[in-house]
Amino acid sequence: MPDADAPVTDVVDAVVVRSWARLAAGALGRERAAIDQVNVFPVADGDTGTNMHLTAREGARAVAAAPDDAGAAALLRRFARGALLGARGNSGVILSEWLRGVAIAATRGDTVARALDVAAGSARSAVAHPEHGTILTAADVAAAAAHDVAARAGATADDVLEAAVRGAREAALSSVAVLAPLARAGVLDSGACGLVLVLDALRVARRFARDLGASEPDVSVATTTMLNVVPVTLGLDLTGHDAVAPADPFHDHAEHSDADELEVMFVLRRPAGAHEFAPGGVAEALRSDLATVGGSVVVVGGSDLGTDEDSAWQAHVHTPDLGAALAVTRRWAGRGRVEPAHVRHLAVPDSSLTVVAATAAPALAAELARAGAMVLVPVPPVGVAARDLALAALGAGARTALVLSPAADAVRSAVARLAEEHEDGASGDVVALDAPTDVHVAVVVAALAAAADDPEADVVDAVRGALGGLQAATTDAADAVGALRGLLEGGGDVVTVLADDGVPETVAKELDAMAAESGAECVLLRTGRAGTGVALGVEG
Repeated sequence: MPDADAPVTDVVDAVVVRSWARLAAGALGRERAAIDQVNVFPVADGDTGTNMHLTAREGARAVAAAPDDAGAAALLRRFARGALLGARGNSGVILSEWLRGVAIAATRGDTVARALDVAAGSARSAVAHPEHGTILTAADVAAAAAHDVAARAGATADDVLEAAVRGAREAALSSVAVLAPLARAGVLDSGACGLVLVLDALRVARRFARDLGASEPDVSVATTTMLNVVPVTLGLDLTGHDAVAPADPFHDHAEHSDADELEVMFVLRRPAGAHEFAPGGVAEALRSDLATVGGSVVVVGGSDLGTDEDSAWQAHVHTPDLGAALAVTRRWAGRGRVEPAHVRHLAVPDSSLTVVAATAAPALAAELARAGAMVLVPVPPVGVAARDLALAALGAGARTALVLSPAADAVRSAVARLAEEHEDGASGDVVALDAPTDVHVAVVVAALAAAADDPEADVVDAVRGALGGLQAATTDAADAVGALRGLLEGGGDVVTVLADDGVPETVAKELDAMAAESGAECVLLRTGRAGTGVALGVEG
């Protein structure tokens, strides 16, 4: 029979999957800046290229770690699961679900054309409110083009893949005329452009393995050669379309997202064999819950990859109300294991440095995110481990990640272990500094904001200086005034007060008055946490 009718695993064998994973991650890495630049929808936060690259990179790492004798279907499942657990942003989550659809189809023996159809449908169903002209449209058009060619007499698998790439590229090119924000900015849809790269990487991986007859032991050499000799490129002019006037890519941010929205992502795990929900019911219920607290809701994952591992879902939402989103995570913690929520602010500009910190205080987490930090919030009973912080730092996409932790040594060890596990190493420098309490984290983020106004400042030195000059205490509302009096005996310029929601306003006013009497500025932040705890910091 023509190989267009063959199962996916005959067309995309183990050699091709290993090559595809590395090629896709490499191509997205090369084009990440160009794709970031045209990211205007659904939120103009300029990180689609970065997020898709980091997502594909985690998938590729999972494939690279597979045993040498792993078959194609097993490798595709690893590719999808690695991407799922390492997904970044809206686009990365959708890409991971598209890969998951391919893996499901391959596991049950579908053809390539059918696999692309399953992947497109899976990705679309994961999005609460899909829009036409996005990565979802590119996936749909690619699948339809593949089906059309596969139905022709004598069609080959290579013909099918060529048609899929052409379809995705045509959809990306037409996206500027479909979505109003893209038309006003004069750019193509960033997610669609990313999918073109991923599909083209598959086409090239298949062609390279077929033409050279690469065998499994030589795959690492083959893919390295491929990256250098047979580059995968978009082949698209992302901007400058004559039909529209180019505009500021960030022009439409307010139209699609509240300027103060936060992105919240978390992973839900459930034991294999947990069946109180119908198939697809977990994702549907979680998607419904998140839709009540924000927009851009995407939930991907599940238990139908043919493995005995715990089921896993990655959830994503944009919300102005972090407390409400975290309430959803706590409810679901009663139905499974919810890993720490990752919180970042959507309007924070790109920077060469990312701060990674953890706090259990919702309001403080929101303030830290608004100041530019990536914040991990534990979802009891699961805490934030050193490995969680290390993974967040290595996946931040910045040249330097500054991790603030009560256990900086453990974070440094975790970073070193992760770098050893992955052939491609870390994506940037990671600096871990001891920050024993929330007040240390708050003071550091404030110091970074001040250093940002001075182009000559060494930000890491500024942070070390802030930590070195800080006196801190953790107490209760009843003892807070006395504790602050003791800290101020040696003088101070700035007083930071982190007060739980049960701390009376009278106590907050007393602390502010005491700081003023000593000539210090007082910064008071509510934590958003129940209780009467108070964390105090005095600088200077």
